[in-house]
Amino acid sequence: MRTTADQLSGVLDHWKSGTGPLYQQLADAIVSLAEAGSLDHGARLPSERALASQLHLSRNTVTAAYQRLRDQGWLEASPGTAPRLGMRSRGVSALTAQDRFSRILVGQDEPLVALNTASPPPAPAVSEALARPEELLDGVAALGNGYAALGDRDLTLAVTDHLRAQGIPARADEVVITSGAQQALWLAVTALATAATPVALEAITYPGVFDAIAAAGSRPLALPMTDAGLDVTGAAKLLRAAEPDLAYVTTFNNPTGTMLADADAATLLDAAAAAGTTVIDDRTLADLALSGARPRPFAALGTGASVVTIGGLSKVFWGGLRIGWLHTNATLAAQLRHRRAAMDLGSPALFQRIGAVLLRERYEESVAWRLTSLRESLAATREAIAEEGLDWEAVTPDGGPSLWVRMPGVSAERFAERAERAGVPVVAGAAFSVIPGAGADRFRLPFYLPPEQMRVGVKALAARAA
Repeated sequence: MRTTADQLSGVLDHWKSGTGPLYQQLADAIVSLAEAGSLDHGARLPSERALASQLHLSRNTVTAAYQRLRDQGWLEASPGTAPRLGMRSRGVSALTAQDRFSRILVGQDEPLVALNTASPPPAPAVSEALARPEELLDGVAALGNGYAALGDRDLTLAVTDHLRAQGIPARADEVVITSGAQQALWLAVTALATAATPVALEAITYPGVFDAIAAAGSRPLALPMTDAGLDVTGAAKLLRAAEPDLAYVTTFNNPTGTMLADADAATLLDAAAAAGTTVIDDRTLADLALSGARPRPFAALGTGASVVTIGGLSKVFWGGLRIGWLHTNATLAAQLRHRRAAMDLGSPALFQRIGAVLLRERYEESVAWRLTSLRESLAATREAIAEEGLDWEAVTPDGGPSLWVRMPGVSAERFAERAERAGVPVVAGAAFSVIPGAGADRFRLPFYLPPEQMRVGVKALAARAA
């Protein structure tokens, strides 16, 4: 079997006939092998010393070539270990839409501590409702044929009132009830995105959107971000220049937990209006404000932008309560309502009726309970990281249930593989990154689970962090 060095030697002979510094030619030779499929993602490359000896090159040449590959996202390397081909070697898109989404799902075998999914255990209000649904529903838990394909009337009105309380002048005929916010997102993107222009979205974002973009025949366009969140000035310029049909923005960015101030949101919306871009305001996490007030909906800011608002019950009440919604104009809402009904005939009428009561009567108390639980679990997670002596870096999120963790000098992909084998799966940063090769040293760490489970999870992860 030919070694990596043998393969590189043959390709390098070709590149030596070209122009440019020798280190650049060596780097290009490695890239050509990766793009041709001769070197797989994760393949070990020789050490700098070994490759220099086998190719009869100076070590400085190999060092410069490897550094170029690291800078371009082709190579991952940790001190004392052989370099490997990184995420960019998986192709132009790095991960398929299905790859991205599958990583945030729990498989059929329940892990020791599931840290790859940011879905919460049930709030007390849900446990009480499911234990005695007939009491919650005035003695009648089942009505008719059990379908509410176009949305239960009581739930639709409850969502309409919920949106109005947030400052959105909603009407019932503008609301579409969905089987969770993920379905609402898929419906909106596939209805509004086209192959003619890309979908603009934060450079780090929720993986569930990529499958919808692919289904629409479109492609993602990264809006620039900094550690503090969306670069609003840069994003506004990009919207005006690219004029995409659609832009997708998350309230409390998933996974970084950053948020837009109202003034920054207005700047972004003004740019969208000028570009003729419809903005999807994903407010699934909007009420999980860990510090300060909840951000206002885009549709309540009084700009001239076209806005689709998405929300749901699962992040506050329970991951298993698959009740979501979207708000848009009445014409598009009618189209999406019937399209959605044709997909799966809707969430069971029983759950929609329970959702209506919970939204009207138990929402604010459940938000308060969830926030208290999140803060306790976040504190326990921080303490466990410190106790394990980990050098992980993470800014405390403004809101949402996750830390966006940086591991200096560590490949997040390799770490995620070890963590999954240990029964504590996490999602590496590449699944959230629009730009291939980004997020190579990051992973998302949700803290929805109780404090003791978070401590167990961090302890198990620490053993795989080296």
